[in-house]
Amino acid sequence: MFTRREKKMPQALGAGIFCLAVLAWAAADAPRALSAPADHLVINEVQIDSLIGAGGTDDDWVEIYNPTAAPIALDGWSVQKTTGTGGTLVRVPLAGTIAARGYWLIVRNGATTNPDLANQADTLASDNFSLAANNIVYLANNNENITGADDENIIDRVGWGTAENYEGAGPAPAITEAKSISRTPDGEDTDDNQTDFTITNPTPRSSAYTSEDNGLDGEVLFTLILADPAVSDLTPVSATINFSANSAGSAQAEYGLSAAYGQSTPAAPITAGASAIGLTGLACGTEYHFTVNGQDESGAETDATLDATFTTLPCGLRLDGLAMTKTGAKAKNNYEEGWEWQFALTIWDAQETRVKMKFQPWTGPNNALINAGGQMRFSANAGASWVEIGANNEYPGQSADVSGLDLSAEPGRQINIIVQMKVPLSSPAGHYTSAYGLLTE
Repeated sequence: MFTRREKKMPQALGAGIFCLAVLAWAAADAPRALSAPADHLVINEVQIDSLIGAGGTDDDWVEIYNPTAAPIALDGWSVQKTTGTGGTLVRVPLAGTIAARGYWLIVRNGATTNPDLANQADTLASDNFSLAANNIVYLANNNENITGADDENIIDRVGWGTAENYEGAGPAPAITEAKSISRTPDGEDTDDNQTDFTITNPTPRSSAYTSEDNGLDGEVLFTLILADPAVSDLTPVSATINFSANSAGSAQAEYGLSAAYGQSTPAAPITAGASAIGLTGLACGTEYHFTVNGQDESGAETDATLDATFTTLPCGLRLDGLAMTKTGAKAKNNYEEGWEWQFALTIWDAQETRVKMKFQPWTGPNNALINAGGQMRFSANAGASWVEIGANNEYPGQSADVSGLDLSAEPGRQINIIVQMKVPLSSPAGHYTSAYGLLTE
């Protein structure tokens, strides 16, 4: 005779969709233990009589249920049955995969088995898989005869009627004519046959069964969301788009002067979490529409953010640095011994390729004045050519050509301007000041 034991808990295969399990108290003649869906396959329902009443005694079947959130492979598993005292063992091999929240139906293939039931079966058992009153059914994770009720490969078992090798405090109810014993709700398991099983109308369900009541589950799909702020590092000619994804994949930005876009960045790999895409070569002072679209690593799921806009900074230029490279001048009316400065500039508009400068008169000690006109010049090509300042506080007719110049790969055109001044003869010694203007065309 077999002795009772606690069942082994197998691991589900792989990861799956989320499930919300609701714990409930079941009403009965006595208080029922708090239960929840098991974390392993269970024997869910057993029938030993005809679906249509007396006379169809070959209509014996066992329903397996997977209450977990992942599919479980049945290859190498078995369903086995014995008498109530552990005798006359019959083993049925299983093969296939039972889906998450899914069913698997094992049907005895007897001479008088209901054809509709046989056609519904996932596994057709031999004719000697004959279930009767007071039997025990075992679910094992191997395909070898169990050695007893304490066999470590037994995942679940149910004994009914007067069976001795039941699970828990007592056996499930005796199966009556045209009825079955079933877990209610599906998959609920307190490890006690007399608590978990009740007499019900038969509802054999196979792997083909679907129902809106078959648990609560759902999938979270690949999702892209614009960050807050969605745009950063704005310049007149560039911007950075900030977004996040809930799984790894690839993404690109589409952008343009309308929601039709027309321009895009190359698709690039992204990880789950925050990501950014840089846009360059933009027009200054211009509104752009943009979206981020992408797909997960499998390519099966895609998403795109809603249309959004940003405006680049206004056109013009930026003074990045100003250094005086010759600080002390001699009043000798020559550039070699005069003052010299270097201006580092960024020109944002790519269409602007010429630079002009103007200067106010220089004011020195005791209101001494030195004209800028005729005394100053500037160069954008390291002194290879010069533009002369002809008059005070006026832009000259000539300008420095910067069309082929760019000192950096950063956004905008980076250039250096050298400014020189010669100090006229007899200019009083002391400190002088002036002001300047810059113009791009």
